[in-house]
Amino acid sequence: MNNKGSLIVNSILGVAIIILFVLHFSGDTQSNVTDTSGDAKSNVTDTEEKDEPGHSLVINKHPADSNMVGLIIGYVNSDTLTANYEFNKKLANSLKNQQKSAEKKLKNIESQIEKDFKTFQTGTAIMGEEEYTRKLAVFQQRGQDLQMLQMEESKKLQELSYNAEKEYMITTDGYLKQIGKELGYDYIFGYRTGDLVMYANPKYDITKQMILLLNAAYKANIAGK
Repeated sequence: MNNKGSLIVNSILGVAIIILFVLHFSGDTQSNVTDTSGDAKSNVTDTEEKDEPGHSLVINKHPADSNMVGLIIGYVNSDTLTANYEFNKKLANSLKNQQKSAEKKLKNIESQIEKDFKTFQTGTAIMGEEEYTRKLAVFQQRGQDLQMLQMEESKKLQELSYNAEKEYMITTDGYLKQIGKELGYDYIFGYRTGDLVMYANPKYDITKQMILLLNAAYKANIAGK
């Protein structure tokens, strides 16, 4: 039994969020907004969302404005998000538990076959050829049945992994579209350690905000069901 089922969710986020690459703004690289009178407006509007009792996290919203120069871009560290995204944790734990259950089931059957075969071996000395051949054939069939069951369980885990990936993609994509629109970003990219990105300006890092908002959206979705 391989670990594909328990590990696949950790790589899904790289598909749900496009790999970060360097984009150059057409004007000022800041996300500031300047009105026609020349007075600078703030590039963020701060609102607070509760994460845990006693703790709050500032969400930086970039307001849309027709006078804006360039694109409003943010990025997230996909590894950090994956490790803290409650929906991802739920799917990963579910797959892990399903795999453990299948492994336990197969191990119990295998152990029982081994136990019965040892008992069979102790009595072979007094068995006739016909009885020996018949009982041996029974164990061979049980071994083949176990192999078939292993393949069936493996197929079930693959289907569970596929369904979990599909559910993740559809649900999270909906969250991301809503969140990106609410925050006022034109693009939100993701990157992982070891990807093509060699440097990203920390001031455009919205990983914490994205974790908070994705978890809030997930909890609201659960509460609404």
